[in-house]
Amino acid sequence: MLDYPVLTPENVRFHHTLAGPGTRLMAWLLDLLVVMGLLGVVGMVFAIAAAIVGEYATAVYGIVAFVLSTGYWIVLEHRWDGRTLGKRALGLRVVGERGLRLTLGQVVLRNLLRLVDLLPGPAAVGALFCILHPEHRRLGDLVAGTLVVRERKVGAPERIRGATELAQRGARVTLPRDLRRRVPPAERELLLDLCMRRDALDDAVRMDLFGRVAADYRDRLSLDQGSELSDENLILALTARLFED
Repeated sequence: MLDYPVLTPENVRFHHTLAGPGTRLMAWLLDLLVVMGLLGVVGMVFAIAAAIVGEYATAVYGIVAFVLSTGYWIVLEHRWDGRTLGKRALGLRVVGERGLRLTLGQVVLRNLLRLVDLLPGPAAVGALFCILHPEHRRLGDLVAGTLVVRERKVGAPERIRGATELAQRGARVTLPRDLRRRVPPAERELLLDLCMRRDALDDAVRMDLFGRVAADYRDRLSLDQGSELSDENLILALTARLFED
């Protein structure tokens, strides 16, 4: 397996494990089956409509088929933090090459260029790029600045889980259900590192640092300002949720 080092704007260094051509192909085939199934259902609807409205239905079907076959990857990768059904089944995810969250522009660009990757036959250009490129990127990844990586299934360390359970006894805080989508991988690593190093910090620095981080997340995630959790315990709870199995 090939590791890809990332240095984030916050000067946090970590590694992604890149997905190989074979795994990417399997994920693409699973997604292709889903898209073909959707197109089949839509095609039956338009076949019935064609008997009523004539050739106009065929023209509209062509437009709908193009939008559906391209929009499937765009919508899912944007909404599911770089995942599609196929990628999710095989534990893969699309990420930015600099460790930042995918932008809508990156998602759209890499998937519009999928049309080029499919030329001249079944994914010939895309397959060739994935096999020959040292980071297994296809043309869309190179232009959009993205990588397809294997997701790491890492649970929160026991010391964080234990501290969180103790902190949350009798306290209430509601974390958003889409927390993992709203906190990108680079930030998760930063939060984990902060929680693991907290005992080595000077008390004044510790309180100030956790206070600043907690204030940022309270505002960004619209967390209950009246929560009984302290700033440090809030960040512990947040980190434990992000690294839950």
